[in-house]
Amino acid sequence: MRLADSFYLAAHHDVTGKPRLHHRAIAYGLAAAILAELLYAHRILIDRASVTVVDRTPPPDPLARTVLDLLIAEPQHTRVRVWLDFLSQDSREQVGQRLCRDGTLRREESRRMWRSAVVYVPVDMNVAAWSSIRLSTKITRGEELTAGDVALAGLIAQTGLDTHVLAGAPRAARDYLCQLTDHAWPPLRELLVQTGIAIGGGVLSNRT
Repeated sequence: MRLADSFYLAAHHDVTGKPRLHHRAIAYGLAAAILAELLYAHRILIDRASVTVVDRTPPPDPLARTVLDLLIAEPQHTRVRVWLDFLSQDSREQVGQRLCRDGTLRREESRRMWRSAVVYVPVDMNVAAWSSIRLSTKITRGEELTAGDVALAGLIAQTGLDTHVLAGAPRAARDYLCQLTDHAWPPLRELLVQTGIAIGGGVLSNRT
């Protein structure tokens, strides 16, 4: 599963689709995950808080391709924070729609008074919960993580989602999570740091 998809599912209830975090944390977490997908696809490089396109080959995924085109159109060495701010404006909608196209979520619209609200509801709760359960199990057991797992773990830590994913886990699991993020691949670590700064480092409300 793509990184942004995994983070989206972890950040939303596996039955109702309601957010587990403040909307700002989810939006920036997803924006960072989208950039991380391009980072691991070797389309961009992140260094000294800046983003540089290193390969203009269009990725297979439409969302990743759209974001890469936006990056190419802008001057090189653009600040990571600029892109996090920009992508966070509709990251939740973009990733939600991608998961709908894959058949993982379905779009539901409800009306309250004079306003309408859109919720993306999981089609299968087991599929929706799998990424976070799998990651929680591996971290709790102290198992070796793949590069994608480390990226997801880092995003979970920076957004405050670890309070849900590691709920009930021993202190050793949280220590291991910190160790993973502290020793992450430098470009990823830089992205995680900038994501934490963008969110603001405040206490993020849990909306489960």
